[in-house]
Amino acid sequence: MKASETSVLSFIGGLDKTFTIPPYQRNYEWTIEQCNELFNDIENAYLKEKTHYLGNVVYYFGEKNGAEYTEVVLVDGQQRITTIILLLCAIRDSGKNKDEFQKKIDTRYLINDTSDEKYRIRLKQTAYDYQNFLSVINKSKNKDENNNIVKNYNHFLELLHDTDISLNDLYNTIQKLEIVSVNLEIENDLESVQTIFEKINSTGKPLSAADLIRNCLLLSKSSAEQQRLYDNYWINIERTIENDSISFLAKNYLIIQTFSDIANSEIYKVFKEYSSNSSKSHEEILGELVTYSKFFNWLKKNNSPKKELNKYIQELNYLKTEDVYPLYLYLLNKLYDKDNNELLKIFHLLSDFMLRFRIVSASGGGGALRSVVYKLLEKMSENEIQICYEDIYSELSNSPSKSGRYPSDEDFKQSLMQSRKNNHTYGRVLLRKIEDYETKNISVPLEEITVEHFMPQTLNEWWNKNFGGAEKAIVIYEKYLNCIGNLGIMSQGYNSSNYNKSWNKKLEIIKQVQFNITKEVVEYKEWDETHIQVRNVDLANRACKAITPPQTRKKMQPLFTVEFENGIYPASDITTDMNGSDVKEVLYKGKPLGINSWRYYFNEICKITYKLDSEKFGKIVKENLIHKNSKKRNGNKKDPLISKNSHLLVEAKKIGTSEYYSEGSLSSERARIYAKQLLDLYGITDCFSIYVVSKDN
Repeated sequence: MKASETSVLSFIGGLDKTFTIPPYQRNYEWTIEQCNELFNDIENAYLKEKTHYLGNVVYYFGEKNGAEYTEVVLVDGQQRITTIILLLCAIRDSGKNKDEFQKKIDTRYLINDTSDEKYRIRLKQTAYDYQNFLSVINKSKNKDENNNIVKNYNHFLELLHDTDISLNDLYNTIQKLEIVSVNLEIENDLESVQTIFEKINSTGKPLSAADLIRNCLLLSKSSAEQQRLYDNYWINIERTIENDSISFLAKNYLIIQTFSDIANSEIYKVFKEYSSNSSKSHEEILGELVTYSKFFNWLKKNNSPKKELNKYIQELNYLKTEDVYPLYLYLLNKLYDKDNNELLKIFHLLSDFMLRFRIVSASGGGGALRSVVYKLLEKMSENEIQICYEDIYSELSNSPSKSGRYPSDEDFKQSLMQSRKNNHTYGRVLLRKIEDYETKNISVPLEEITVEHFMPQTLNEWWNKNFGGAEKAIVIYEKYLNCIGNLGIMSQGYNSSNYNKSWNKKLEIIKQVQFNITKEVVEYKEWDETHIQVRNVDLANRACKAITPPQTRKKMQPLFTVEFENGIYPASDITTDMNGSDVKEVLYKGKPLGINSWRYYFNEICKITYKLDSEKFGKIVKENLIHKNSKKRNGNKKDPLISKNSHLLVEAKKIGTSEYYSEGSLSSERARIYAKQLLDLYGITDCFSIYVVSKDN
């Protein structure tokens, strides 16, 4: 490694250089805010007649070096180098009369003197930004105005127009910007280069989980292979979904694979661990991410090719169900174009389930909901249930977790008839579902609907008098404002003009509304407590008919009967529902083992039991005494949880220094069950305990 001080323009300039941004690098992501900081630094450097340190630029010489051109591959600093070049382009293009230095910017810093398009543009951007960067360099009008490269170039033009410093003085000041250029002096060792890239702390915008995941998946032994993976897979993901969403897509993908919750701060850590231990190659994972990115885009934008599916997707998005995206993605991947009727039935069911859940759950029920989703994913993945409407309906209806249960008609009705904010928040989905169920008319898009309070949110003198005085009005207001009986749906235009007018004036507007469920209140010549109560009961009953109720619960003792509280539990306890928990520590004979994640729990138990009696351990593995219910990887035999063959496991984790691997793709529930089975075989279950705390702690 060799470091030297130089000016940024000396680094960029010179003859026969070409700069390459490797495919594992992130796209250009500097914003106008960071461009302003750079421009202010340049202005200050001019005013104070001082140099300014711009940061480090880390690079190595690429494989394409030869007599004609020297290829410089940028490992760190591409955001700053790109921004300096955009500023140079803006200086070149500013002013009516071009000075001599402006005319030379192209040949000195932007364009090489060759007809070979590979080397003509001095800095070769990633494929995602290439065309927009090219349009700026070539002064072409064919630009995407929303792209960061184009936005920052245009912003520099504005800054140059507004500054009091001349173009020539700014250009001369840029020549004083200093960098430390760091030549890695690494040849043909791309794995080392990418490891260095991952560890570098950039002075600009921090690397996101998506940036690091791209680096991880494109890791290969040749630049040609990197480029192939990027061109065939990663660029398709970036073009399908917004770059900011890739981390969330990766999180959903991991949940589908592991059935476990993942903190946003741990997405990359878990992804790297999964991709390292999985029997899938990086190319296979990239292929799966490409497929999921298509479905993810449908979910985010309601733009699948199927209109009816989009209706349910839109409802689910209005119900704020991003926690359930892993389930939606899994179902789309398994059923779309294979059994679309079944898929539509399931999405209709999920929309109805989520509506009931959102209305009844006062606190949102996020942890309980995720627990239900992860168990459902695991059971479908392990072939314990079929991927079909009936099995999913049955599972949702028989959730063992009280807080995650499919709300009954009684619970649903009681919540609807109370003045709860959820009724108004989700009212457009709720009331439109009833309308669609009863009228069978063409459904009005949710974005064109607003929810009207018949008794207004702000009581004026007329409404106080209507309810028998201010004191009585407050009691009625607090009891009924957000109950279903006091709500109606209208188009956007009607709602804004309706507000808190007197009832007679409101009725004149309501008569014109297209929704029967709203228009029917014209029968009420008054809007008092009695009429609100009548409509409240009536609509609550109609909602129960329109929105799919749970099945009658099966008479069985659920596996989990108690929900956990923070504390220490014996390893023998597999009846307490610990979904939504974090492992604080695992204790063996009272001594801590240093385990702080469910992902390592089963593997650690395997290590301990192997050390205690390796011969016994080998017999357990050979006879496949601990196995899954599925038969996906092991012929006609049950899939193992421990094996010498890592390919028989979804996420193989090495068991210490032994020749065995354990399954790492396990939910907290399964990890506990399988660990207990192994400990029981050794007769040492009582020696272990687990200290768990809520994820919210």
